[in-house]
Amino acid sequence: VWNGENGKTFFYQCELPYDVKQQNFGDQGYAGYVVAEHVQTHTLRGGGVYSYFRDHEVHCHCGFRAPECRSGINLLNIFTVYLNGNGGINHVLNLQGDKCSSETQGVPHFLSYFPMAQA
Repeated sequence: VWNGENGKTFFYQCELPYDVKQQNFGDQGYAGYVVAEHVQTHTLRGGGVYSYFRDHEVHCHCGFRAPECRSGINLLNIFTVYLNGNGGINHVLNLQGDKCSSETQGVPHFLSYFPMAQA
């Protein structure tokens, strides 16, 4: 979880844990990259979260999670991808972006530019 102000991340990769269960991972709301709700300014440029739930059927809500409706929160060129295994990731960021699962194995689901502020 990113808790600080004015954070900048350039090129981030995360492969979600292989051996978790729905009850201790998916239902707990874990994500591969999280910006805390109190953060006002943060930038991520280039990030990928990969799904390979090897042992159990797990559906992760999203690969990335960040506060919405804040002009200082910007995530650019982020994606999720299903590598193999069971389950998948339902959204790229919060409720945005397509689901990655066995039906889309190896195909990245991108959000190219996502400022979180309302227009």
